[in-house]
Amino acid sequence: MTKPSTYWMKKLLPGIVIAMLYSPLIATAKPLPLLINEKIHNLEAILSHAARKHDNEAEFARIHHMLEEAEVALKAEDTATAEKLYSEAWEAYQAAVKTAQAQDHKENREKRVAAKTASVKALLKQIEEIDKGEEGKKSEQIENVKSLLAQAEAAEDPAKALTLANQAYYMMKILVKDVRHGKTLTLDRTSATPAQKYADETAYNDMHFGLLDVALEKLHAEADAEYNNLVNNAKELRHHAEEAAEHNDFESAMSSLALSTREIKKALKHIGLAVPGL
Repeated sequence: MTKPSTYWMKKLLPGIVIAMLYSPLIATAKPLPLLINEKIHNLEAILSHAARKHDNEAEFARIHHMLEEAEVALKAEDTATAEKLYSEAWEAYQAAVKTAQAQDHKENREKRVAAKTASVKALLKQIEEIDKGEEGKKSEQIENVKSLLAQAEAAEDPAKALTLANQAYYMMKILVKDVRHGKTLTLDRTSATPAQKYADETAYNDMHFGLLDVALEKLHAEADAEYNNLVNNAKELRHHAEEAAEHNDFESAMSSLALSTREIKKALKHIGLAVPGL
């Protein structure tokens, strides 16, 4: 047999070496166990993050135990059991997160109801004082607001409670427009807790928002670009305040509310309303 030429040996040798190096790996590779192993570790990482966000320790611990069992099965090369346990853990995780999100949503609504009713109550107290001097002309409307507040506080469904609180709030805005007649509503800022002070500041902010439409109407003014920009700034700051309050950061919330009210005052002044303090 003729020996291969040096030229062909040089050409073929790298290919032969590569084939010898990688053929054992190709023969013994098991991509499925590696894939399920990655999925298990990914879900463990997600689970760890979710457990810090949601208050459902028992369920997340149960899911974590299922993943540990899946890893044991995987080490025993029982891929089918590992896959089954992983699937069960994934479904349980999704269900737990949905439950936690629903609870978070319910709690957020309850906070919004509490903030809205506190705001209405703070402003209602001031309007009742003014109405006393006017021989109770608005007593029927005031009682309607109180009735809506009572229904909101008694409602077990947060969505219904929020609807009732919003109705009370909008009725309160109408009352603010009717009873002002040049009077200045002031808020008691000696409240004992940050939450109560926030409620007072919210009521004060609501009062100024309530003046926007009536000022445009009474002054026959146009909502130009500058006016809209100021109002939009006020709304954005109000949104920041509500987000901060949801996290019990009342100091930031009140700061944002104060800035929001100032923007509204600027908007009112821009359309020709005399605004104290500007």
